[in-house]
Order: sequence, then structure tokens, then C-alpha cells
Amino acid sequence: MSGLTEMDIPPLYILLAVVSIYFLFQHIWASKRPRGLKAIPKASVLPFIGDSIRLFKDGPRLAQERLEKLGPIWESWVFGERTFFVMKADMLKWCLNKEYDAVESDWPKSTKVLLGKHAVATAAGEHHKLLRKILRPPFSVTAVNDLMPRMADIARRCCDRWAAQGRGKGLMFAKDYTFTIALDIILGFDETLLTNATIESCTEAFSVWNDGLFSFPINLPGTAFHKAIEAKKVLMGYLDQNLELLKEKKRKGLSAASKGEQASCAEGLLDVKDEEGNGLSEDELKDLFLTLLFAGHDTSAATITRLFSELPRHPDVWNRLIAEQQQVAAEHGTQIDGAAVKAMTYTDAVVKEILRLHPIVGGTFRRALTDFNLCGYHVPKGSKLFLNIGHAMTNDERWEGETGDLALPRFCPERWLTEAGARTGAWMPFGGGPRMCLGYLLATAEIKVLLAVMARGYEWRPVDINEPFSCFPLGGHPINGLAMDFIKLPQPRIQEGSE
Repeated sequence: MSGLTEMDIPPLYILLAVVSIYFLFQHIWASKRPRGLKAIPKASVLPFIGDSIRLFKDGPRLAQERLEKLGPIWESWVFGERTFFVMKADMLKWCLNKEYDAVESDWPKSTKVLLGKHAVATAAGEHHKLLRKILRPPFSVTAVNDLMPRMADIARRCCDRWAAQGRGKGLMFAKDYTFTIALDIILGFDETLLTNATIESCTEAFSVWNDGLFSFPINLPGTAFHKAIEAKKVLMGYLDQNLELLKEKKRKGLSAASKGEQASCAEGLLDVKDEEGNGLSEDELKDLFLTLLFAGHDTSAATITRLFSELPRHPDVWNRLIAEQQQVAAEHGTQIDGAAVKAMTYTDAVVKEILRLHPIVGGTFRRALTDFNLCGYHVPKGSKLFLNIGHAMTNDERWEGETGDLALPRFCPERWLTEAGARTGAWMPFGGGPRMCLGYLLATAEIKVLLAVMARGYEWRPVDINEPFSCFPLGGHPINGLAMDFIKLPQPRIQEGSE
């Protein structure tokens, strides 16, 4: 006993007790499994730490390694909590469709704090259903189709601005476009606020806020979470100004709806009433505005940046996009409206393929509300699940074993024009079930419209055509921002106003 002091013994006992309790809990957890159901295999990782870091730094490779070794579902630890990783499309769809019954959305604490308590993404049960009902009308097929010409005008203005700048970063160009769409069309920012300075300030604040969404929730100066909280204050300041301007316009009869124009989503929320005739509070409105900004900005910007990188490596795809625009203009005129975009079948295939190969969201968390059987595996009540949608899409079983152009690692939009592409598969970039992204039609429309505008009169040339991308944040970012030269053609391929 000479090597131990009285001060050393208690911590040692505590450590042994913690380890004993941990293994006892493991035994109890396993013994509750019903007969006939398989146990979920465990990854060999440290408790509590587990795959928290590697998931965000090397997620795709981690997923493939574990799938090959452990199968379609396996257990690890993420952010200090035991987590089941779900990999296969049939399992993912079951979980997504069982929202409210078997599972519920479960976000990290940092995400909940930064989105706000009134956010759609973090709402549960009946409250979530109500919020989706409130937000659905502005994202309908009819509403999005009506917005196409306005989106095209924004796309042309942005492209002209980038061309005037000459060299810039593709990531910032993409954020400029999607942020302008979000502020103008979704949030209805007043023209006095919709300035280049505001867009630049909001974009910078949003980027810092977004970087903290999946960080450790430690609110100390210098941490990503603290920086995100401070950035949220900047964003909320702009949202508060816009809310007051929208209310003032409504009082004076100057709102878009009052003038017979299509109202922004934010303006429509001012008129929402519950069953008792009560409207949304200012805090509820601002949290919903922030949710809309989150859903409509960085996600689409990540996809557009991927296209800026991918298309120059595939000139055949770019040339086919140009040819399709010439055909669409010949058949529908030069205006980019709902009918014209619907006719862009190859453009649609390009968007589907970039979302398959580079998913915006790699996965989402769920919490088991009850014990359930997931394709032969026992999932206990209270378990946390990570639905790895990105891996299932990138490795869609419809093209498993294909070689040549249709091989899964290849960027091949033509796969979506085949018989296999028309069948149901693992393509679910916007989730599924009751929590499927409300704005998916708007998100795909803004990407298609930008592609159409660029194919009609612009070119771009990345400085480094093979610049690598990080795995995080959402959709991945080029490590140096993807420097590129953006060019407006002296003679557009399709002259505006011509038939």
C-alpha cells in the first residue's frame, strides 16, 4: 500500500465503479433483446468519445469501412451518447416514415439552441405538424412556378455582378445567389435592406452561425458555439428590422398581397392565425424566419458550388445543358418560367446526380420512442439513431456492380434518364416522411434556374479544377473557396427577348 495515499484511493474506486456500471448496463441492454432479433454489432471505439470527430472529418470513408465490417446497422458513440448508425435505404425509409410513431427527430444541443425553440426542425409532435401546415402554401408547385421569372432575374443580376468582378471564389458566388434568393423571395426583405452591404454582412454572419450548428455546446469566447451565438445576434437584428418593415407595409396597405403581387413566405406568416384566432408572436416569427434562411441558403449554395467544380471536368455534360437550353428557348420562348423549367429534363438529371454524388445533408438524428424491430435488428426505446442518408444515396443499389459511365463513383446525369433511374431507389436528399424538407421544390428550382441562365450566356473557369472539398459543413466546402474566373459572353447563346 506504500504506493497509494489516502487521496489516491477514492478516485480509483470511483473509476472502477464507473467501469463496472458501464459493463453492467451493457449486459442489461443486451439481455432485453427479444428472441429472434439480432443484436446490433458494436464498433471498437472509446465510450463517450467514439466517432464524434471522425464522423465530421472522414464520414464517408468511416461509413464504408463499418458497413463492410459490421453490416447495415452498427453501434458507436457520438457527442458522448451511444448511437446506432443506420446505413441501408430500406431501413432509412422505414425510420423516416415512422416519425411520431416509432421515432422522433433528435438534434444536438448546439443545433437546438442556435435554431431557436420555435424552429420547425426542432419542433415535435403536434407542434411540428402545425408549423408545417403554416409553412406549406409558399412552397407549393404553383407558388414555386410563379417565382421562376423572378428567380431568373436574380440569377442574371448575380451572374453580371460576378462577371464584373472577374475572379472570385465559387463558394462566395453561390452564397451570394442563394442568399439573395432567401432574402428577397423567401423573407421578402425590403429594398432598403436588400443592399450589397447587407447581403455581405448577412452572409458572413450566417457562415459563422452555420459553423456552430453541430459544435460542442460550450459557450466560451473563442469556441465555435460562442461565435455562432454572437453571429445569431447579428442575423436576428436584420430579421427584426425586416419584420418591422413588413408590419409597417401591411398597416399602410403597401404589402405585396395588398398590391396583388405574390407575397414572400415571411409576409404570409404575418397573416397566420391559430384555431383561436391568435397570430404568431414576434419570437416565433423570427425563429421561423431563421429556419427559412437556414433551409434556403447554405444547403443550395453547397450544391451550386459542387456544380461549379464538377461541370468543368465534364464538358460533354455542359455542352448538353447548353443544347437543352437552346431547345427549350425554341419551344417555350426565352422567358424562364415554370413550363420552361419543367421541360429541362437533362438539367433535372444533372441536379439529381450532383445531389446523389454530393448530398447536402449526410444524415440526420432520430430518437426511438419505443422498442422496435428494424429489419431483424432490435432497437431499444430511448436509443439514438444516425440515419446515414448520404451513404445510401451515393451507393444507390440500383447501380450496384455497374461499370463504365454508370459506375457509382462516376458523375453521370444520364443514369437518371435510364429505366433504373425511373425506379424508386435511395435518392432522398431532402429526407422523407413527415419531416421531408418543405422547400425541396424551391431548392431544386433555384439551382435549375441558375444553370439555365449560365448556359444561355456565361462561362466560368476554376483556377484549380481538382481543388479538394472538406466533408463538413453541410454539403462540404472547397478548402480554398474554389477560386475561378467568371465570364459573360460578348454574344449570348440565347438572346433575351428572341423567340
